[in-house]
Order: sequence, then C-alpha cells, then structure tokens
Amino acid sequence: MPLSRPRVLVVEDDPQLAHLYSSALSLRGIASVRAGDGLAALRAIEEGRPSLILLDLNLPYVNGRTILQDLAANPLTSEIPVIVVTGVDPKPHLPHALVVLCKPCDPDYVAKIVADHLPALR
Repeated sequence: MPLSRPRVLVVEDDPQLAHLYSSALSLRGIASVRAGDGLAALRAIEEGRPSLILLDLNLPYVNGRTILQDLAANPLTSEIPVIVVTGVDPKPHLPHALVVLCKPCDPDYVAKIVADHLPALR
C-alpha cells in the first residue's frame, strides 16, 4: 500500500491568514485543508484524520481550547500533533499543543515549524 501524503488541517477563521498558511505549506510540498470555525474543524477531523493540526484558539462556534480537550480525550485523535497559532494569551498552559506561536507570525516560519513537527517528514 502506498504511503499517504501528509495532510495538515489549518483551522483559522481569518480567510487571508488561512490562505497564507496553506500557501506557505504548499511551497514546502505539504498538502493542507482548511476549516474556518471550530465546528468545521471537528467535522474535518472526523472525516479524515489529518497528519497535524494548525489551530487558532479564538474560533467561532467551538473554540480552540475545546478542540484541544476533545482531541486529547479521544484515543483515535489523541496522538495527532497540534500547533497553536493564536492572537490571544495562550495561558493557562496548553498541555496538548506541541508548540504555541503568537500572532502576528510569518507564514513561512509557521510552515517551517509544521514541517519540523510533521510525523511523516521526520
């Protein structure tokens, strides 16, 4: 069976930022799908397990902290690596996030951090 290509779920409610992150990932050969709110993110995770999740905290409908808690509580998703990129104070500590980046953040830098933590590229 051929290895599947790594796929990152970009969860960002700002469409311009989501596009910039996806474009920077694409330049590194990393496929991505986007979700513009927390509910869409949960549906995307359920429909096809991503290799890594790039997650904003301040989202409509379901916030990023709740998504992190749901992922950690489910044995089917608890091992999915999550990188948080947020414009809000990430305190208290986010134990299920591999890395927390504060906006504004250069999309190329975000893509580098994703590539460094993407299991299939290590």
